[in-house]
Amino acid sequence: MKIENPKLGKNEQKDFYKCLEEDNFASANIENTEIKQEVIIEDITIDSCTFKNIDFTKVIFRNVDLIDVCFENCNLSNKDFDERLINRVIFKNTKLTGSSMIDTSLKDVQIIDCNATYLNLAGSNINKLSLKSSDFSNVSFFDAKIKNMEVDKVNFNKTEFIKVNLENVDFSTSNIEDIIIDKDSLKNIIIDSLQSLDIVRLLGVKIKE
Repeated sequence: MKIENPKLGKNEQKDFYKCLEEDNFASANIENTEIKQEVIIEDITIDSCTFKNIDFTKVIFRNVDLIDVCFENCNLSNKDFDERLINRVIFKNTKLTGSSMIDTSLKDVQIIDCNATYLNLAGSNINKLSLKSSDFSNVSFFDAKIKNMEVDKVNFNKTEFIKVNLENVDFSTSNIEDIIIDKDSLKNIIIDSLQSLDIVRLLGVKIKE
């Protein structure tokens, strides 16, 4: 699967609070900012930006789209991106724990070395999603529309795949122990021989040892 990287160009180093004051997060490199008080970013598109070493705990996102953005070494836990657009975005070594992307459109998105436990992707529209070396345990993909997803060394323990098309998704390098999945979603997934035991148990078959 060929995935498109963010189009960042030669961005300027900018101050987070200056961008906030101008209500303009575009074509900026923003790094090493300590956000001490609650701030609200709303009704904008964050476009062509790189964020590094930023804890967004005190930031509230409201109606924010992400286009051509890279987050590296950031904390985006418990953030709300429901019903938004996330296009050509990289999350690298970033916390997405408990964040919500319900009914969100994700295209050309890469999640690398991230903690994304309890992320909610229910009803999302996914096209070209790459997950690598990340913790996706207890995540919900309920009724997500998935087209072109690749996974490598991902922990899917207790993750929910219900009413999802996973045809030709290769889980062979990932942990699928105790995943929650219906029979239709199982069709034509790719696993290795050892993982077949996990799938057999999901079907209610008892294995004699």
